[in-house]
Amino acid sequence: MNIGPLISVVIPLYNKARDVHRALDSLISQSYTHFEVIVVDDGSTDGSAEVVQDYIEKGAPIRLIQKPNRGVSSARNKGIQESKGMYVALLDADDIWDDTCLEELVKLSLDYPDAAMWGANYAEIITGEIIPYDQGIPNGFRDYVTDYFSTPHGDFFHSSAVLLKRDAAIAAGLFDERIRISEDIDFWYRMLLNYPAAYYNKVLSYYNKDAQNRAEADFFAHFEITSRMDYYIEKYVPYYDANPDFARRLGMLVSSTLLRGNYYFGNRHDRECSDRIVNNLSYKDLPPKYRLIFKTPRFIGWTVYQLSLFKKTLCRKWYQLRHA
Repeated sequence: MNIGPLISVVIPLYNKARDVHRALDSLISQSYTHFEVIVVDDGSTDGSAEVVQDYIEKGAPIRLIQKPNRGVSSARNKGIQESKGMYVALLDADDIWDDTCLEELVKLSLDYPDAAMWGANYAEIITGEIIPYDQGIPNGFRDYVTDYFSTPHGDFFHSSAVLLKRDAAIAAGLFDERIRISEDIDFWYRMLLNYPAAYYNKVLSYYNKDAQNRAEADFFAHFEITSRMDYYIEKYVPYYDANPDFARRLGMLVSSTLLRGNYYFGNRHDRECSDRIVNNLSYKDLPPKYRLIFKTPRFIGWTVYQLSLFKKTLCRKWYQLRHA
């Protein structure tokens, strides 16, 4: 399939010499061929750039940009800024595309032209096993995304299964380079708050958890709090009144991170950073317990939080006994 817009495929690369060839091979095998490839090497030290250069010397249509290491957001932004296409597709250097991935995403963009972001489902590869991600919506769903923040489901959009309108992505502010944890979710939210989106619940990419140097860990693990999306939520405050469902979803996500990651009741640095975060939550859109936890003295908040955990434990045990 060759008819359609020029797509700029942006691949951020950092120390993936062992795996990047799989991503490039899946790209070369695409049924849709009207694309350019921009690989942004973010200061690799393991010979990753040399692997890409070998593909270029063999005639692959790849443009290699090398820059100092500043993180995946910086690499993606550089690629988008250097792109020539009307649309940008993202592919992580250790993930793999189905042969029809670009073709299906282009078809989706043509069928739902009012959108500025189009996504598809993905599967995880874990010790060689392929496990499709359960989005909580019907298989084969293909339509505009509505009520995204008010209905229970997974985060639809994945960094290796998304097509973006280039100008809209730039207008939305691209990826926030201050953020190292959940930088992609931060960007999807800003796109969804400002533009329509469409989605196809079909697996078109594969998230390779077996890859080297995978920037993957328990979402609730204790990372430096200023590297997290949660620390910069003040950017979302202007959207709260017009979108209370978003305010609630964001507030629940952030509250869970602060509590389960042991930030709010942690060391002095984490407590001070947490105070900045909770001051930007919309409490009128959250269950009352969060006001008790965050807006009262910490010993009271800690007590309320522990009681809520105890209640959840009792409910879970009761459910297990009843269904045993």
